[in-house]
Amino acid sequence: MRPRTIAALAIILALASGCPGRRPGPGDGSVDKAAAGKPKTFVVVTFDTEDYISPESERIDDIPKWLAETMTEEGVTGTFFVIGEKARSLEKRGRRDVIEAMAKHDIGSHTNFGSVHPTVTEELAEAGWDEGVLLMLEQESDGIDEMARIFGLPVTTLARHGGSYGPQLVTALGSMKAGYQGSPASLPGHDVVWFCNALNFSAQYAGFDDSYYRDDLFEPVFDKLKADFPEVIKTSQVLALFAGHPTKIRAEEFWDLNFYYGKNTRPEEWRSPRLRPQETMATAQKNFRRMMRWLKGRDDIEITTYRKLMEIYGGQKETVTRAELQEWAEGTLEGKALVPTADFSPAEAFAGLAGAIARYRADGEIPSNVRTVHPLGPAEMPPARPGTGRVTLDDVLQLADAAVAHIDRMGALPSSLEVAGARLGTGSLAALFCAAYLEIEAGRSRPAFGVPAFEPYPGTHEKKIVAEVEGYKGWPVHKPDLDMSRIVEFTKLQLWTLKPARAAR
Repeated sequence: MRPRTIAALAIILALASGCPGRRPGPGDGSVDKAAAGKPKTFVVVTFDTEDYISPESERIDDIPKWLAETMTEEGVTGTFFVIGEKARSLEKRGRRDVIEAMAKHDIGSHTNFGSVHPTVTEELAEAGWDEGVLLMLEQESDGIDEMARIFGLPVTTLARHGGSYGPQLVTALGSMKAGYQGSPASLPGHDVVWFCNALNFSAQYAGFDDSYYRDDLFEPVFDKLKADFPEVIKTSQVLALFAGHPTKIRAEEFWDLNFYYGKNTRPEEWRSPRLRPQETMATAQKNFRRMMRWLKGRDDIEITTYRKLMEIYGGQKETVTRAELQEWAEGTLEGKALVPTADFSPAEAFAGLAGAIARYRADGEIPSNVRTVHPLGPAEMPPARPGTGRVTLDDVLQLADAAVAHIDRMGALPSSLEVAGARLGTGSLAALFCAAYLEIEAGRSRPAFGVPAFEPYPGTHEKKIVAEVEGYKGWPVHKPDLDMSRIVEFTKLQLWTLKPARAAR
């Protein structure tokens, strides 16, 4: 296949493994004939269940119970993302009725400690790469394990709590075979992606928190949902219909006001959020039920849970063929950029090229395919300019061996490798491996290769992703002087791991 330009690759990327939605009629669940037979959009009804501050007497714990019971009665399933502290609070308060009602659905983590300082972001802003991954693995796996024990269900996803994010967290989740919801990572046409070797989900529709309790507030919000929904699902693979924070259905303020701006208020000084009258919850229940019935009545969506979606999207292509490596090498050199394909991240393609060249050095021929390796991006920023402009074929073969050894040892791409006293950054190595692979594949024997300056990490969707990450600093819980620069840099480095996820339907 001829090499493609970046524009062409972007079009293919937007279309490959896409999940085109049906085009429904005006809010009534009907489907036009032109859309018949297309895959339905997956929709997950989600909640962020958090408040362990309000006294038991205020009956905030009853809200997730009746939300869960209403969905069960209406034949709708959903995912409750629960802060570890909230789960422990329900258990301590003896609310087995709440736990059992929620456990009829899917349970995900909403981080172990929520808004308690240091938050996930505050921890990772100060941590190195390996230190941060280990910290998140210990802290969040403890919360996930405890939540699984309390609810009696496997916990397979974690949803971002406010501005709590770091690529080390996502990497830790990947090592636990868990997914990340509310992710900043996406690709054009793909809101379900692999990033940091974890499944990431990004699309969400929200806006119901403060409306259920009054009909005059709920009606315009509900009408907007009906009007927006056909277009939103048409452009989504998986849509989280965020039905709200159970506490905010009644509370006028967020419970974590006690932790705003970096403050850890002592428990004896916690202020409970202002609450609406208890009698308004009857209206809230009625309106929530109306929304669930409307959702259940649509025939252009498939209502599911994130636990099921982890199975649907969890497969990956575990071998990369000679032809696929050739295509990626041609596209990379022509486009002068590191671009994911429908099946492989730039990191996986890099590892595949290095492995194939190393096999050529050992066996004298390019293998028909190599096992897909899933390395992380480099742990530090690679140099964009190489230390030398030219290397021999023997140098390239040695570099391929060194790259394979580094990936095997570290589980990540090298930030640079040395040859003849000069260091070559990851991007330059990728371009060099592309050129050498194509020459070997064509049966030519070029004695030397030029080493280009090359981008140190893939720029695909970088601006949108980085802008979202930088915006997490503004979460009111965070300390005002939070420095996001390290988290942003680590996010850029892990763009090496970004690729679309495929649904197994």
